[in-house]
Amino acid sequence: MYDNYFRIVDTFSIIIYTRLSKEEIGKSKEEQSKSIKNQIEICRRYIEDEERNYPNCKFEIIAILKDDGISGTTFDRTDFKKLLQLIEEKKANMVITTDLSRLGRNHVKTDDFIEEWFPEHNVRYVSIVESVDTYTDCMSNDIAPIINWSNEHFAKLTSKKIKGRFQLLRKEGKWTGGEPPFGYKIDKENAYHFVIDEECAEIVRRIFSLFLSNHTISTIANILTSENVPIPTVMKGKKRNLNNELKEFWKEETIKNILKNEMYAGYMIQGKTTRLNHKSKKIIYLPKEQWTKVKNAHEAIIDEKKFQMAQLLFKGIKNQTKKSYDYLLKGLLKCNECGRSIGIQHFKDRKANYTICNYYRKYGRKKNVCSSHRFLYEDIEKIVLNQIREDCLKYVNSEALVQKITKQQQMCSLQKDLNEKIRTCQNQIAKMQGQIDYIYEDKLNGLIDEEQYKRISSIKSNTLQYLNNKLNHLLEEKRKLENGEVEKNNQKIIEDFLSLKRPTKVFISAIINEIKITENGIINIYYNVCNPKRE
Repeated sequence: MYDNYFRIVDTFSIIIYTRLSKEEIGKSKEEQSKSIKNQIEICRRYIEDEERNYPNCKFEIIAILKDDGISGTTFDRTDFKKLLQLIEEKKANMVITTDLSRLGRNHVKTDDFIEEWFPEHNVRYVSIVESVDTYTDCMSNDIAPIINWSNEHFAKLTSKKIKGRFQLLRKEGKWTGGEPPFGYKIDKENAYHFVIDEECAEIVRRIFSLFLSNHTISTIANILTSENVPIPTVMKGKKRNLNNELKEFWKEETIKNILKNEMYAGYMIQGKTTRLNHKSKKIIYLPKEQWTKVKNAHEAIIDEKKFQMAQLLFKGIKNQTKKSYDYLLKGLLKCNECGRSIGIQHFKDRKANYTICNYYRKYGRKKNVCSSHRFLYEDIEKIVLNQIREDCLKYVNSEALVQKITKQQQMCSLQKDLNEKIRTCQNQIAKMQGQIDYIYEDKLNGLIDEEQYKRISSIKSNTLQYLNNKLNHLLEEKRKLENGEVEKNNQKIIEDFLSLKRPTKVFISAIINEIKITENGIINIYYNVCNPKRE
């Protein structure tokens, strides 16, 4: 037999290459015949036939390469790269696949390998089913590009079918992703649904509680870190190549992502990204209106009202840097003329703080748009607070409001069943202490080495400390409920506000949607609650 340079070849160093994508595994008898094992067997039988047809040639298998569970639309495959490396090192001069689709389903790149790369490296490529053989001049070689196009078209149709199936499942509120958000776990009885992971969910609830108690994101991260609360990856049991001192370090970005994740309010949100096409790995981030969103798809960890309250608070901290000041009305001020946000500028160590229309600040001098809306911020804040208090005094019965809020909180506490939570926490502590004892016994018995003991013991000890902190928090909550401190605290909050003491940003963000200021300094307050006058 002659090679591509018309020289006689008497030795073939063969690579058997096999591939099977996830979509082809166990679908039908035809697809099952494409299994890796069957592909290898077919290639071996072909080599035996070649030995009989060419008794003067030596056929030697130097490698059997397998890419299992990888699409043919990409050539970024581990064993395929080994194939190319063996050829470049001149250790192989023949490649066999059962059919062209095993080599690839990207017709352009597959054609390039068959018609250019393999011939240029003087490699004989054989596809058994289609009778393609690059060392011979046969009709099958000429129609190979058509077959490759057909193979790619099949991959494209398969990709569309899978996307359509996933989209249908998403619209039904079924989970099609991998690992669920922190605080949830896959339902053992239904892979498309997840349930609350109570141990992790308690951390999520605490993060929301701290944020709604006027703690900043950085403060929350510091609190969790100082209390050795395990980070999400540790709680989920993932392996991380981190230094021991960094394993419990909470990042502000992690806290922010949890606070903004609507799935904690019971919404199933999927389809945020897509790929450019069936061959490309490039990720495209879709606009929010194209996401698939289904309400009540799973049990909520955070009440929807509480979640929306947290989102209102984000208005005030949007684009806030470490050097910025947390003004009470920041994020709520809007320009009446252009509708853009009104920013706050401070000078001379915050002695003079002025408002300014952000649209005017950016384009005013160049395009003569809008106007400065320059007013003393402290005056605006004073006017707004006085107006809110006047409205509250007109329509709020403070004693009735205190009783109503306290009753709701007591009902909430009863629903959560503090005693049951305390018992559960105590059982978890006892269980964790037992696990730590077992680990120590395993070390003494030589079942684990010192390094394994330290690593496992560290994780268990941190979890135990977290559970102890959680138990103390529950016991304190129970004590306050029993001593009537809840009602006293509510009374103080309302009295402080009505007695002209400065309210918190949480309170302001809860009752005000936006504050519009005209260029003449007229202030219009738009509440999140209904106007009692209209009722």
